[in-house]
Amino acid sequence: MNLVNEESLLVALKFGDTSAFDAIYSAYGKTLYMYLLSRLDDQDLCNDILQDVFVSLWEKREYMQVDTSLKAYLFQSIKYKIVDQYRRNQKYQKYLSELGDYLNTHIIQPTDNIDHKNRLSGVMHTIDGLPCRMKEIFVLSRFEHLPVGAIAEKLSISPQTVKNQLTKALHILRKKNAGTFIINFTAIIYLLETR
Repeated sequence: MNLVNEESLLVALKFGDTSAFDAIYSAYGKTLYMYLLSRLDDQDLCNDILQDVFVSLWEKREYMQVDTSLKAYLFQSIKYKIVDQYRRNQKYQKYLSELGDYLNTHIIQPTDNIDHKNRLSGVMHTIDGLPCRMKEIFVLSRFEHLPVGAIAEKLSISPQTVKNQLTKALHILRKKNAGTFIINFTAIIYLLETR
């Protein structure tokens, strides 16, 4: 896309022209997605981030400043989202490690260490297996201790959606892990629910 065409699309976009938005998405969507996929290797997450970037572009269209090219602006937005994702993953891993440390010292007897590791691994695997958005909400709530309203605002979703996702996540955790170790899993869920 040439610079003149980009500028005319940006002007049209600022006035709410959906065909300009569609043209921008058609021109850059696939390239941005492939870049995301090369960095994150998770199709659902890449789709979510791409959607977030284009939703943000639409929402900020009236006052956004594109100092270079639109392509550079979009790639910069994608790069910021990737960095945010890496930070979230690091925090998530840190919190899982802390949970493991806590369980090692407070819940399980030393003779149950191997069994404990298997149980903890099961819980962590279940959390890792949650859908991306649900996992993100769960981590923000239970590990970063954000209240429902703050999570809703941060993710641009309704507080009820946050509550629903947390309820589903806890239900999945109970369902997938409760049958094998009711007492210890109840303690883990209690810890997660009270945080």
